Amino acid sequence: MASLLMAIMLACVAAWLAIFQSRRWEKRRNVLERLYQQRGDDERGSLALSGLSHRLTRIAFIRQDFNEVHEALKITGRGADSIQNTYLLVCWLVPIVTTVIGGFIWSFFGALALGATGFIGARRYVRAVARRSCYQQNLESIELAQVLRMLLEAGLSIERAFRIAAIQARPLIPSLVYRLDRFNRLMDSGADRGDALDDIGEGKEIPVLHNLTRLLKQAGVLGSGITESIAQVVAEAQEVEKSNVKEQVNKLGAKMTVIMMVLMLPALFIIIGGPAGINIVQALTR
Repeated sequence: MASLLMAIMLACVAAWLAIFQSRRWEKRRNVLERLYQQRGDDERGSLALSGLSHRLTRIAFIRQDFNEVHEALKITGRGADSIQNTYLLVCWLVPIVTTVIGGFIWSFFGALALGATGFIGARRYVRAVARRSCYQQNLESIELAQVLRMLLEAGLSIERAFRIAAIQARPLIPSLVYRLDRFNRLMDSGADRGDALDDIGEGKEIPVLHNLTRLLKQAGVLGSGITESIAQVVAEAQEVEKSNVKEQVNKLGAKMTVIMMVLMLPALFIIIGGPAGINIVQALTR
């Protein structure tokens, strides 16, 4: 009876796969075959790896976690395949390896502790990388605003200014240049300029770029001069950065005070009070 029920369940699963999944798999296979015909052997291997990563990240219990990490890695400018591979490597392979090492060294509890540390630490690392990338791109947005201001003052259009900035200003904005390339690709594909500006300046993680794209979009609609407004955006961003630097210096001074109290004061007490203590001990022993 149990074997009959198992056979019925397997038959239902096979029928579901044949009816609902076979067409989607067939379409994907045709697409991959066309890509394989246009690529070499090395690129075929990368396509196979990206396909495997895509399947793994579509698993139900991984999908939500991947979506959260995807937003953080997307800010760094990585492509879709790179995001999937980085997620699987950092967020799953590293914790599994640390769990195995902990099991070999400290048995079950060591494996549990190192596995939890690797699982949580990997995601904290990804978010820290995203925060550093946002901060770096915010600084580079100030340079981009100054470059665009000079190009617009020379009489160039916004699209032409972005194209020249993407070519000539690459050494100044290495972390931000992928957004300029995306803007240029969208414009080449016939997208609306306002939509392209919204795409590269989406979110408020990079406030300078967000304000700059909003300003350029408004100028494209109203047709007014924006060079003075860009200069104001740059000045405000520089003031904010100066305030951040002053705050960091103040925090560093407080940290140095604590370090001096912990490390230097005991040494000073020993140097200053040491001879007196020795004299007191000698007097008492006599």
